[in-house]
Amino acid sequence: MTIWLLAASFCLQTAVSAQSRAAMGGDRTNDESAIRRAIGNWDRGWKDFNGRLATQDYADDADWTNAFGRTKKGRGEIEKYLTDLFKTPGIRSRTTTPSTVDIRFVRPDVAVVTSSRETTGQRTASGAEYSTRETHDLRVMANQNGRWVVIAHLIMDEKEVRP
Repeated sequence: MTIWLLAASFCLQTAVSAQSRAAMGGDRTNDESAIRRAIGNWDRGWKDFNGRLATQDYADDADWTNAFGRTKKGRGEIEKYLTDLFKTPGIRSRTTTPSTVDIRFVRPDVAVVTSSRETTGQRTASGAEYSTRETHDLRVMANQNGRWVVIAHLIMDEKEVRP
């Protein structure tokens, strides 16, 4: 839970001071490319039903919460959960668009990454088809020893607003 409070505090910052911005350097192209590659690995892992690929860019002690409130701790536990999940018919029946990604560097070595995607054809355990799912992700990523890794990932579904 502490990591989510940290992520929330980063997101609530309304501006990064000019001094901090200067310390971060101007060109973040390589960092952004590495982060986008990590999100692409997640997307490809889901497309190919490959838990190892989906989680290869997670920290050993990553925090993860899915859209249904399931929480997992650490890359190994997340990978095992996804590997088992990918064997279920309801997951194998779905297709998902590639994620759209927005990156905000809050420190030279920390980024808050938001993304979204659309999923169709997913089924519940009883076989009923979900309506189209609009899913949003909030990831906190850190540069650890020159490699960008996910340290926290929160997945949420967009819900229809009812009057």
